[in-house]
Amino acid sequence: MLKSIGVQWALAGHSERRVIFGETDDYINSQCRKLIEQGMSVMLCIGESLAEFEQDLAGSVCAVQLKKGLKGITKEEMSRVAIAYEPVWAIGTGKVATPEIAQSVHAKCRSIIAEMYDQETADEVRILYGGSVTPDSVDELMSQPDIDGALVGGASLDSEKFGRIINFKTL
Repeated sequence: MLKSIGVQWALAGHSERRVIFGETDDYINSQCRKLIEQGMSVMLCIGESLAEFEQDLAGSVCAVQLKKGLKGITKEEMSRVAIAYEPVWAIGTGKVATPEIAQSVHAKCRSIIAEMYDQETADEVRILYGGSVTPDSVDELMSQPDIDGALVGGASLDSEKFGRIINFKTL
């Protein structure tokens, strides 16, 4: 149905759906595979809760979500997959992971993709940051080597803020 009206991309694994609707990693993986099977592209969202972050589990939690989310997706199909790291504790709170924290998780994701597929696939896959990106945080975030873009939520509702975000300046 979505494809018939021109939709090309869909999110899978967004934190609110994981929490509110109890979507599991296995269910999210089936969504990813089904979207690809139907000729669409998917943005797999991963991220840790505040409690997990405070216990220094961000990398581990994201690694599990990433591996389970990509299970059964071939190297060739990875051209239709993007990853969005969305630390749950930052979504809609105004809190943003430091550029160093975000870079660390993005680098971990890229290394996992290299292990699962190969380095070329890891280098080509887009990994976006999506935890309360703001005009104040975007420049430093986008200057990190493994952050390929931003998944913007609330700030996209304000044209001035969104305009600044999409016109970020690499430091």
